[in-house]
Amino acid sequence: MSRTRVLTSIPLILILIGVIYFSHRAPVLFFLVGNLFVGLGMREFVRMTGGIRSMGIIGGIVLFSSVFLSALGPGALPPHLVGFIGSGGGDAVLFLVISALFLFQFTRTDGGPAIVRISTTLAGVIYVAWLFSFFPRINYFPFTDPAAGRDGRFYIFFLVLVVKVNDSAAYFLGSRWGKNKLIPRISPGKTVEGAVLGVLAGGASAVAGRYLFSLSRLTWPAALTLGLVLGTAAVLGDLAESLLKRSAGRKDSGRTLPGMGGILDLLDSLFFTAPLLYFYLKLVLRL
Repeated sequence: MSRTRVLTSIPLILILIGVIYFSHRAPVLFFLVGNLFVGLGMREFVRMTGGIRSMGIIGGIVLFSSVFLSALGPGALPPHLVGFIGSGGGDAVLFLVISALFLFQFTRTDGGPAIVRISTTLAGVIYVAWLFSFFPRINYFPFTDPAAGRDGRFYIFFLVLVVKVNDSAAYFLGSRWGKNKLIPRISPGKTVEGAVLGVLAGGASAVAGRYLFSLSRLTWPAALTLGLVLGTAAVLGDLAESLLKRSAGRKDSGRTLPGMGGILDLLDSLFFTAPLLYFYLKLVLRL
């Protein structure tokens, strides 16, 4: 992550925060922006990997949309959709995506590598659409405990704060004091010192976020621990996308964002952290 990328990401993150803040009053805004991110992310992924562009984009959008509608809950859905969405709609969509990929490949006459096209497209749907779908799951999380404090929006704000502080600290502090390369064959610019300092900064920001967003069910030691775990996952997410780009021989995932790269370059460190936060809310805090 360069200095330009850090500075460019700030207004984009602010837009995302604004969309999430109003997402309970106007869920359609979150729905549209989320699908835009998924569509652009899938477009970048299949370009890098040689997947099926049309099927990947459609499959990703349909999967994200089904999870989004399920996260809204039955009260926000038409009666004829409640049964479908509430009884494994996501699984049904994934089955349809897999079936459609094979059906599409049946029509190909060029004799190309079907296994590459099908597997990479499906991998993109899971990597982009499924991982990103944890944002609406957190945002519309069905809190049952009145003592939980804020709603899901503020846990997303907490997540974005921790991850972006981690990313920024890892770059700026690593550039100043980093000497030992982390995994140079995947990401030559990342250092062990930058990664460790970034995770520590993420942990500290988690404690601050606990008080800033009034997340009363999180004690400060729990917030610190969660912040360190999320910071570590953010490093993993960043390295995961670097691995994809390196294998595809690319510096950036795309050119969607001037001076920064692609949507995947913006969201990479959030992909692995959102599921962790969701499972923490569901399995540890039991909210």
